[in-house]
Parts: sequence; C-alpha cells; structure tokens
Amino acid sequence: MEESQHPPAGASGSSPFAEATANGGGNEPARAAEQAAGNLLRFVYTNNPFYVISAALVFWGLRLSFDTGGESFQTGALMASLAGYTLLLAAVACFLIRAGQVWQDVRTILLVIVLMFLAISVSLDETIAADSRAGTWWFLGGLAFAIVVSELVLAVIRLKLPVLFRIPYYLILSLFFLYPIGLVRLIYDARDPALHWTLFGFSAAAGILFLTLLPAVRRGPRYVEDNGSPWQWPLYPWVLFGLLGLGVCGRAYFLCVSFHAVGGMATIFGLYFLVPLLLAANLLLLEIGIVARSIWVLRTALVAPAGLLALAAAGPAAGGNDFGFRETFSAALGGSPLFMTLLAVNVFYFVAMLRRVPHAAEALTAALAALLVCGPETVDLRTLAQPQALPLMLIAALQLLIAWRYRSALCCLVAACCLVGGLSLEFRGTMFTAYRGLVPLHLLLAAVLLIGAAFRSRFAALLQLLGAAVILAAVVAAVVVDPRLLGNPPAAWLRVYPAAMIALAVAYGYLTANRWYLAPALGGSACWAGVAGWQAYGTLRETMAGLDQIAWGIVCLLVAMLISLTKMGVPQRWFAWRRKQN
Repeated sequence: MEESQHPPAGASGSSPFAEATANGGGNEPARAAEQAAGNLLRFVYTNNPFYVISAALVFWGLRLSFDTGGESFQTGALMASLAGYTLLLAAVACFLIRAGQVWQDVRTILLVIVLMFLAISVSLDETIAADSRAGTWWFLGGLAFAIVVSELVLAVIRLKLPVLFRIPYYLILSLFFLYPIGLVRLIYDARDPALHWTLFGFSAAAGILFLTLLPAVRRGPRYVEDNGSPWQWPLYPWVLFGLLGLGVCGRAYFLCVSFHAVGGMATIFGLYFLVPLLLAANLLLLEIGIVARSIWVLRTALVAPAGLLALAAAGPAAGGNDFGFRETFSAALGGSPLFMTLLAVNVFYFVAMLRRVPHAAEALTAALAALLVCGPETVDLRTLAQPQALPLMLIAALQLLIAWRYRSALCCLVAACCLVGGLSLEFRGTMFTAYRGLVPLHLLLAAVLLIGAAFRSRFAALLQLLGAAVILAAVVAAVVVDPRLLGNPPAAWLRVYPAAMIALAVAYGYLTANRWYLAPALGGSACWAGVAGWQAYGTLRETMAGLDQIAWGIVCLLVAMLISLTKMGVPQRWFAWRRKQN
C-alpha cells in the first residue's frame, strides 16, 4: 500500500512562492526571500506540525483551567476533557486513513495520541497524592482508556502491531499508570529510604520492560513487513518505542517532583537515575545491529556507554537535595553510581564480545582499564582511586584469550605487560618491585623474547630486535651505571649479570638464527672486558710508575705493524679476495 500524499489539485506539487521564483522577476533578495518562503511552506505542508501544536496548546489550556489537587469535580472535568480531545484525535486519524490514506499525517496523530496517554498519567499525580483511593481509580480508568483507544484505532485503520511489539507497548504504558499507585503510600516522609529507592526504581522497571522487546528484535524486519501501512522497519515501530523511552525519562523526573515532598522543583533526581533504562535501550540497539548486520548501529551501541558514564558522573542538580541517597546507594550496592555503571558497561561489552560483535573485545579492554582507577568510592574525575591490580589481571586474561584465538603477537605482548603490571601493583613494596623494579623489567624482557620466538610475523621480528637492544643496554648499564642508581643490588649479582646476559644473547641468537644477537654478545663482551681491563689497569698503575708509557708504546707498535702490512699488500689482497667471494 503506497502513501497518498499529494498537494491539492491545480497546485502541481509547488507553492505560489516557488512558481514566482521559477518565472524570475524581481531582484535577487526578493527571489531569495520568495524561495525561502516556498521552502517553508512545502515543509509545513509535508510535515503538518499543527497536530502537535494543537495538542500542546489544548493540554496547556486544560491544565491551567482545572486544579487536580482539589475537588474531584475538577479532576473529572480535566480527565473528561483530555479523554475527549484524545478521542477527537483518534477519530481524525481514522477518518484520514479510511477516506484518503494520508499516512504521513496519521503517523504524527498516532504519536500525539500516545503522548496524550502519558500526559493523562502525569496529570493524575496531584489527585492520587491528595486522595489515594480516588486517585487509584482514576489511574486504573486512565489505563483502561488508553488500552481501549489503542485497540480501537489499530482496528479501524487496520494497522498491524505484532503481538511481540504489542505486549511490551501495553506493559510500558501500564507502568505509567500503575507505578504511582504503589508509590503513593510512601510519600509522607521525604527522608524515607524506601521512597528514594522506589523513585529510583522507575527507570530500572522501565528498562526491564523494554527488554521484553528482545524477542521481537530477533524476528528482524520481516516481522513487520505486512503491517497494513507504507511504514517500514526500523521507523515502524521503533519511533513509537523511542517516544515511550523519552516519556520514561521525563516521567522519572516528574515522579520525583510529584511524590517527593521537598518543595518547589528541588528533588532527589539525578541523571544516574536514567542509566538502567538507557542501558537496556543500548542492549536493544546492539541486538538490532546484530540482526540487521549494520556496522554503524553496532558502532553506535559500542560508543553509547561512554554517555552512560557521563550521566553517572554528573553531579546533583543545582539547588537539589538528595537526602543522602547517593551515599545510601553506594552503601547498599557496594559502589557509587559511576562505579556500578562501569561494572554494568563491562558486562554489556562482555555480552557483545560473546555475540562476536566487531571491536567488542577492544571496548571491553578499555572498560576494564577504566576500572583500574575507578573504585567503589569514585563519583567523578576528582575522586579517582589508586590503581588496582585486578583489572589489569582481567585484561591480561582477555588479551591472552584473544591471542590464542587469533594468533596475535601484539595481544600476547599486551597480556604480558598487563600481567606484569598487575603483579607489580599487587606486590608493591615487596622484593618483587625492589631495586627500581628490576624483576618486572626482566619479566617483560622474557615476554618479549618468548613472543618474538613463538610467532612468525613482522611484529615478532621487531620484538626480536627490541630484545637484542634491551640485552645490550642491560649489560652496559650493569657494567657502567653507578649501582646506587639501580637501588644498590647485591654486588654478587652485578658480577654475574653481564656474563649471564651475554650467554642469553648467544643462546637466543643461535636458537632463532638471528644474527642481530651478535651485537649484544660481542658489544656486551667488549664493554665488560673494557671496563674490567680499565679497572685492572688502574689497579696495576698504582704499582708501576711507567705503565702509561709502556701502554702507549704498545699502541705505537700496533700502528707500525699495520703500516708495514699495508706496504706488503696484505690488506689489499684480503679485500680483493672478499670481492671475488661476493
């Protein structure tokens, strides 16, 4: 069924302003003004925003006209007026479809009708706060009205809302009308923790109800193909549930305004109240991306949790008073809203990784890294915790799993660095981190050598070169650097260390057939021998007054022999032989 959305007869799809522009005439500013006016007219004609404006004005006027916190007559008059206007909108929608198939305008009307349902639930807050029994009946009546009108409109316009979408729709709609009934008995003590938790729980309850959409999401676009309208997935029906989600966000705030007796607009509401709902919505978005195989949707779902962390870290509203609920939250759940949100984000990324979402493992790694400095007491960037070992250990396990699965030398190296870092944090202040961290540094060197030998890739070859350079630097440092700069390790270690590292270079170079390890072996030996010889020379010089002259004499003898060999042609013949060999 195609949508019939045509301009009136004789208009030919254009406005008088557009025709004047096309025919020319007038100066440039006049033509630009006419074109802008034509564009505005076409926009208004196509989108027809007057249904939304009408609903807003009517609701505003009715709320100003009736006091729902006073006489029951006032409440009844307001509800009758809102219900009458909602029925009028429903009748208009049915007429437009049955008479002219004007689906684009009807889409706006249907969304306005849903907004009217939500407006009715908000308008009853004062009634149930003043008289809980009468308010309960009003809320139940409002829910029944919303269900009956929804079913009638769907039946008359023959719009199919499949059962796996219809059930969550009515469950979420019921939450708006039924939640205040359970909340009203707690409103008499503003400091009651049960009241605070119930106000916070609205968003969590809504999030759970939104998750009932998962079976519908997994059915994919075909589940709503033949819906009796020109609307296609994902706009239908996700615009409806997006509107309900926005309604939940607003309702979570206005529940705190209506039922927390603080005075004015000051409430215990914090932006972290919305985290459970938005986390559930992001899980739905992830599932939609998986079913639709949309890389952009999946990337959006992986990036969105950063916004949740920003909400959780946001401070209290200006002038607000949360009556210590943030502290109560932290004490009851074992962590601040930011910390608990970060834990939930880690679980979300873990689920995404199990679903094999691209880049979910990297996102989980980043989230675990955030736990490194985010502890149970962290509420914002000013209260970051001391680095902890457990997150690094978890990152190491994760990267090791990825390295095993994909044969990745880089992931292996990251795992080794995180493991060593975690051990260093866990055993800080012990012998493990003594002597300027020599033990962790050598564990990293061992990891570099092992990974370089175990893999066959360019990165592994670079790790072998890095290992050769580190071994050479380690030997030179052990021989040349003042032991006090190294934390005064035992002298016996320094005497044995150069020989052990030179032997390691020789053995590793032989096993990997890497000639670059001749550099640390020969260079380290030369440095070690040179320093040892210089020290021996200094000791011998104290007993032999002419040792300097003897040494220079030997040097001159060597230079003289080199000159004589050159005259004999020995170096020339050797270079000629090398050229023939090459």
